[in-house]
Amino acid sequence: MYDDLHTKILREIAPHVWVLRFPELTGGGMHMKRSLDIAAIAMTSLLLLAFAVLSLRGMIDPQTASARFGTPVSDIAGSLFYRVYLSRNLVIVASGAIFLLWRQWTPLAVLLTVTAALPVFDMSALLLSGITPPVFHPVALALIAITAALLWRRAAASPASA
Repeated sequence: MYDDLHTKILREIAPHVWVLRFPELTGGGMHMKRSLDIAAIAMTSLLLLAFAVLSLRGMIDPQTASARFGTPVSDIAGSLFYRVYLSRNLVIVASGAIFLLWRQWTPLAVLLTVTAALPVFDMSALLLSGITPPVFHPVALALIAITAALLWRRAAASPASA
């Protein structure tokens, strides 16, 4: 009877013995989750900061900023349109900063997911006008999409996501 019990216990424990021999391997999942959370917050912060800087710079000097965008403006109406266009980025920045500071992961993920459509619209408008979009549009799209995916992961892991 002792042998049967001993054999049964060994059979149940044997697959998990590596945990006892290598305890440092068990914390990897937690370290990865924490790293992804930090990456989501850092990338969101940097993305919002970049949007704010580029938008404010464009509001101050719309002619130079619009030339970098791909469609230079030279008249007052074009400058006004470009300033209005950049104000949408400032609204995104303000909303995103509020969500980030309040740790509202789901609304922040929704905001960045919707924001990913903006570079697509911009590239489409430029291409339809016969202008090759600057390289920062696809880069911005990729960064926004990666950040949104990280935020969706963070929102799903959050206990307040329900």
